[in-house]
Amino acid sequence: MGALILLPALFLLGSCGLLEPAYWSRLLPDFGTGGSSSAPAPAENAGTLTEILSQLLDREKPEDGGEVRGVWLSYLDLSPLLVGKTEEEFAASAAQIAENAAELGLNTLYVQVRPFSDSFYPSEYYPWSSWASGELGQPLSFDPIRMLRDEAARQNLSFHIWINPMRGFAEQEIGLVPESFPIRRWYDDPALREQNLLFSEGVIYLNPASAQARELIASGAVEALARYEADGVHIDDYFYPPKLSLEADAASYRQYLEEGGSLSQEDWRRENTWLMVKTLGEAVHAADAAAQFGVSPRGVSSQNYNDLYIDIARWLEEPGLLDYIAPQLYFGFAHDTAPFDRAAEEWNALAEQYGVPLLIGLAAYKAGTEDPYAGSGAGEWLENPGLLAEQILFARELPAYDGVILFRYGSLFDGGIPAAAEEAKEALAPLWAEPAS
Repeated sequence: MGALILLPALFLLGSCGLLEPAYWSRLLPDFGTGGSSSAPAPAENAGTLTEILSQLLDREKPEDGGEVRGVWLSYLDLSPLLVGKTEEEFAASAAQIAENAAELGLNTLYVQVRPFSDSFYPSEYYPWSSWASGELGQPLSFDPIRMLRDEAARQNLSFHIWINPMRGFAEQEIGLVPESFPIRRWYDDPALREQNLLFSEGVIYLNPASAQARELIASGAVEALARYEADGVHIDDYFYPPKLSLEADAASYRQYLEEGGSLSQEDWRRENTWLMVKTLGEAVHAADAAAQFGVSPRGVSSQNYNDLYIDIARWLEEPGLLDYIAPQLYFGFAHDTAPFDRAAEEWNALAEQYGVPLLIGLAAYKAGTEDPYAGSGAGEWLENPGLLAEQILFARELPAYDGVILFRYGSLFDGGIPAAAEEAKEALAPLWAEPAS
């Protein structure tokens, strides 16, 4: 794959910025930017690892016993286990993934089956991913998601389908896509290409202004949900690409205005992502009323609103649309501009206002590293091996809290910094010594 495809993954790891109190005040008029919390003190008072473990063992578990303890299993985790590997080799890997998760005390897998308008399983709607088979459109001879699903069931792990609804592959790869797939047919037809697709820095995106594109996104999600009898469908923080020029979707916007629309182009984009998420969520719940549908936006709300064109408050306001919200709070307590405790309290207030359970996305990938976005707190992840555990303890005190999701599997079990990962897991173990449900 070319460097263009790798850029979104790298951007995910580095997405931090300034929290804007004015934005939260707009959403939550009664919410103050100061205030105190009954949660544990920040990391600098944590003490040694032995002291951290002792403190954790003394803490009570959440009263309801239903804490979500999840991990994101990314295409970056899956690809090295699939490309060039046999079915037998991946079967062993799938069993190890589920076993590792269960042994740590996790109870939920969020498995990325569609990162780039492609698929990690045989799909009617999307071509096989190059991250699965080595070449876009080239099928595997086995179904790795079925194997993961079966292993998760053996370990009593909840299994959620994770998709990136809009992001696609590099335009230069379109010739590899069989003509049976909608995205290829749309690309080959100039009128359908203008209607259904967007292009940014050489990458194809599905255009949420198009009803056809929204239906394709929903159909693909329901296909995977039904195929694997999954417990839910999960989306993360890839919507409109940041800094997308207004020219990129000018034709769709002109059509909207000609049909009587009056929103600014920016608000129209937010309307489009709203319609996409509403179509997707309603399709998921119609296919399986018990299935959960949730989103994991960026931890900095102004980035969601201004860069990605998503209005989280509106999504939460719609009754029954979101079963949980899982913001990516990839910050330490000592982060200069986005300290974890303040960000968690802000998201809790928003979730509590609309009665939607809050899952906290945590940066397992930062364990043992320096955080260049944290200012004076850059060394916190290097110096405090118990930071993830402390963040969970803090989050458990929040009224809307329902659990955590760790990004990502490989950072803890395969490919992270080994010593730091082991120390982080050692600190997490006492919190999860008993089943959550």
